[in-house]
Amino acid sequence: MEIQLPVRCNEIGSRESNEDTIYPAIPTKDSRLFMVCDGVGGQAKGELASRLVCNEMASFIKDNPSRGVQDPAYWSKALEFVENTFREHLRNFPESKGMASTLSLLYISGQVGKVQIAWLGDSRIYHIRDGEVLYRTKDHSVVEAMLDMGEITPREARNHPKRHIITRAINGLNPSKVDVKTIENLQENDFFMLCSDGILENIDEEKIGKLFKKEIPVEKISAMITAEAKGNTKDNYSFYLIKIDKI
Repeated sequence: MEIQLPVRCNEIGSRESNEDTIYPAIPTKDSRLFMVCDGVGGQAKGELASRLVCNEMASFIKDNPSRGVQDPAYWSKALEFVENTFREHLRNFPESKGMASTLSLLYISGQVGKVQIAWLGDSRIYHIRDGEVLYRTKDHSVVEAMLDMGEITPREARNHPKRHIITRAINGLNPSKVDVKTIENLQENDFFMLCSDGILENIDEEKIGKLFKKEIPVEKISAMITAEAKGNTKDNYSFYLIKIDKI
């Protein structure tokens, strides 16, 4: 399976520091692993946490053959590897206590017409085909739980005061759980977007669908998303756009 040259964004927004990390920093058409992580803990702590998740997750996948990536146990082991690194860091630098990070990950393992996704926290992954959102990951957050219970509407969720409270994160103190899914039956011109929650402050699912048309170049889609976020979000904002070129 071949992809177009991926397009990425990693901007500080209105914050004093950038706690988002993307992987890889510079993509190629041969890149097969993509991540967007949003750090928690404030300034240096959040930045370190998201960077550790990206680096250590990439290290695990590099050192462990891709066989078995469809098995949730593979990703549980990967998460455990990352959490062990967090624990070691906290033992050596106890002042880092409080750092944590979300994870959104897409991995192209070489299986025809399939990709693996893994996530925790509120950094999302979208699968889009010709203007329609076919799948999006479910946030691990207080607001998502309230939506599930019917306590609030999707419109109320967008500006809810608890919208930034996540219920899962990688922190090295409390073991977390990663959700995984195999996206199958991919087609040429399918899109994937991985993004931090800063992107979603001004872009809802309906608008995302309208932006992602197969005839619109990825670079133009990226520019439109960035224009929506720039100056309008109070958070860092980051994304990766991946377009399937050939199955």
